Amino acid sequence: MDITSTSLRAFHLAGIIPVASSRGQFNLPGHDVLMPIGIDFTLIERSVLECSYAGCESIWIVCNDDIAPILKERVGDYVADMMSAGKSGFAWYGSETITSIPIYYVPIHPKHRDKIDCYAWSILHGANVAYWLCRRLSRWMVPDRYYVSFPFGVYNPSAAHAVRTQIKSAEPFCFSFENLTVCDGLPLGFTLNAAEWKSARDVVKKNSKEYYPPLEGEKYPSRKLPKEKRFESRSYTLAEVFKDVFKTLPKVEVSWFYDLTRWEEYCKLIEAGHVAELARPAKFSTGHINLGENDSE
Repeated sequence: MDITSTSLRAFHLAGIIPVASSRGQFNLPGHDVLMPIGIDFTLIERSVLECSYAGCESIWIVCNDDIAPILKERVGDYVADMMSAGKSGFAWYGSETITSIPIYYVPIHPKHRDKIDCYAWSILHGANVAYWLCRRLSRWMVPDRYYVSFPFGVYNPSAAHAVRTQIKSAEPFCFSFENLTVCDGLPLGFTLNAAEWKSARDVVKKNSKEYYPPLEGEKYPSRKLPKEKRFESRSYTLAEVFKDVFKTLPKVEVSWFYDLTRWEEYCKLIEAGHVAELARPAKFSTGHINLGENDSE
């Protein structure tokens, strides 16, 4: 991933939703990100909605091939941009003014699985894939920043709408709760650019070795590290990867937050009564691209 100049007149914000390597306590048959938090509203859909509120032009869900079909069946190939959906009620033929945000499903590369694929690596890999695929289409499509939404970090998704201008800017951004952020290990939304991505990548890659460096005269390494030292970054937490990445990190405090990787937090969420704030918006719509259908008949 290369560092590119940022143009605020053509700012591309890519949404990253890390699912691969995430772990909850629900043990659902499909995946825990399909846990309901409202009527006809799941954790993964809350993240997609948050990315839409944030102003993302594309959304990249990082999940492996075993879970991708289930998520795609639920979420679809695109989602309506909530800002244009909100304005559509004031326009003639309003449905035609709604912008669709494409959703892509990105698997972790096989060579990284069970080696360096910690949860933070899902974020870094998703951003890297988004960069290179957009770069191959056009250098004008390269994302300027990446907005990360965690399915298990639950707060009001419309909080991203209130600070949309701050999120879609060249400066770093992060949500916080009780003054704690992703740098402290909380799964709260934040943005990163190419330089910050490289710093986080280096943290993971630096401690992802299986062998000692080759001895003098050796072409390839031959001595394995002790078992406890091999692929250390495989177990890295969000805090261990991101704590030293950001020099300054402007924070926007959310009024409530629950980490739903734990059952106790899910119980607290249900008891807290945030039903209205977690209700599925009427204009939040997703869909599938129908390929191969013949409409001429």
